[in-house]
Amino acid sequence: RAGDSTAPPAGGPSGLIGPGWRQADWLAARFTAEVLGRPDTAALAASASAVVMLKAEGIDVVSVGNTSADPWDLSVDDHAAGCASAPLHVSQWADPEHGRYVKMVTRDGILAGFVCVGMPRTAAELTLLFERGSELPADRSVLLRYDGPDYEPEAGSAFARDATVCWCNGVTVGAVADSAEAGNTTIACIGAATRAGTGCGGCKARIGDVLERFAAATAESAS
Repeated sequence: RAGDSTAPPAGGPSGLIGPGWRQADWLAARFTAEVLGRPDTAALAASASAVVMLKAEGIDVVSVGNTSADPWDLSVDDHAAGCASAPLHVSQWADPEHGRYVKMVTRDGILAGFVCVGMPRTAAELTLLFERGSELPADRSVLLRYDGPDYEPEAGSAFARDATVCWCNGVTVGAVADSAEAGNTTIACIGAATRAGTGCGGCKARIGDVLERFAAATAESAS
């Protein structure tokens, strides 16, 4: 029976605030169905690997996926014969003096996991690449430029509808834009409508950027 155990349902999500809301919504629907005598609700769908973020004053850490491999683990030539999967490869960069560190683990060029410390823009790009299963550039060092002093952000994929704005609550650019179209044109209103920005709060500037782009697009279409 629902409520007999505090353990999350099989296949349920783990991680940040968003999965918790998903589980709460699922439990509410299940309790409602039980009270009204309706058939049980469908099982809670499994979610993707959670992106773990630690953000505070002077701290910016993002990690997701398999980061257990080391740079000196088995190379392609030493990879076990007959192994069904391709070997993992590691690209690693550290700047202890300035509190920066990046570790990227790939399989067949696809990001399997990463750890990023003190480089928020690089972390955002790696998160997007991980989320989409995109292949990394052959020269991994180009990804470090996102936190360089000369970097100028491009509109591109960062504002694609499926790009995640709020990782705490799993809110996408599309969800923010749709909410703005419904009349929620401030960060506070977006938070109340979608929960974006109500976790760690680190995405509020990004929400503001999405709202600015939405307002500009609306004004342009009206002219």
